[in-house]
Amino acid sequence: MMNEQTVKIVDIKKLTSRIKSFRLVSANGKKLAPFSPGSHVAVEITLEKKVRRNSYSLCSSPYETDFYEIAVLLAEKSRGGSQYLHQISVGTELNIGFPKNSFTLASLARKHILIAGGIGITPLLSMLTTLSRYQTTFELHYTAKSQTECAFYEFLKQKYGSQVTFYFSEKDERLSSNKILKEQPLGTHIYLCAPHSLSDNFYAEARALGYPDLAIHREIFGAAKTNNKKPFTVVLSQSGKEITVPKDKTLLAALETAGFPVNYSCRVGGCGACELGVLAGEIHHLDSYYSPEERAKQNCILSCTSRAKSKQLIIDL
Repeated sequence: MMNEQTVKIVDIKKLTSRIKSFRLVSANGKKLAPFSPGSHVAVEITLEKKVRRNSYSLCSSPYETDFYEIAVLLAEKSRGGSQYLHQISVGTELNIGFPKNSFTLASLARKHILIAGGIGITPLLSMLTTLSRYQTTFELHYTAKSQTECAFYEFLKQKYGSQVTFYFSEKDERLSSNKILKEQPLGTHIYLCAPHSLSDNFYAEARALGYPDLAIHREIFGAAKTNNKKPFTVVLSQSGKEITVPKDKTLLAALETAGFPVNYSCRVGGCGACELGVLAGEIHHLDSYYSPEERAKQNCILSCTSRAKSKQLIIDL
């Protein structure tokens, strides 16, 4: 059971063919909980008598808590959450969790480089508000399919001008990680919110150029794809119970089905909320949360995305 606040939808805007924004206010007239740049909230949705929680970034100003704004991409393979939100209307009430943040701004950074891919612009909007408010040096590089499919295009262009560079794939405009990241001043921090392939490219380039791991911040929407998903078993060390994880199901989902609910938030391997200790077995890490050094320890797994390389894992549960 998450700590909740009840909100009401007071405005819905269609930003692109597949993205809608929602303005949320407190259903009881109270101030909403404060949040920091990069935060997200879990939205509770009941589908087929089953409660699901989907996380969405807050894209409104952290200095304005009379309302929240979120933007939701209608997923091609929706589990129901984005489809449900795209069908509801103004006046609908929702239960949401209090804001959480696993994608924070580095307050002492000398410069900030923000990289957005598609809907990945959403957590960066509150960061931009803060960076602009404190007149901090930054660049935003934002890639989308086209101008019409680029959410918040006019707003960003008018408000931030030359600090924003747009790249549209239909015009064959591509981001160059080397060009963007090289020759930046010492103390520059990088913020990546994009699909895995783009984020991984920038992460690898940043490390190759000598950026310390602590200067690279990532949030990824969607779990890493793998074509080699195999079933495996997990043994719960505290009870000895053995659970099979099918190839088309996550460890988190298998545990939930078996009656062993695990805490979670994002469900895409980005926040660390569903972490479980691993006592034996080899992990196939598919998250964006752990550093290479943490992955090498093979002692923790994010149950929402990662799997086993070995036939069996023994987990601390």
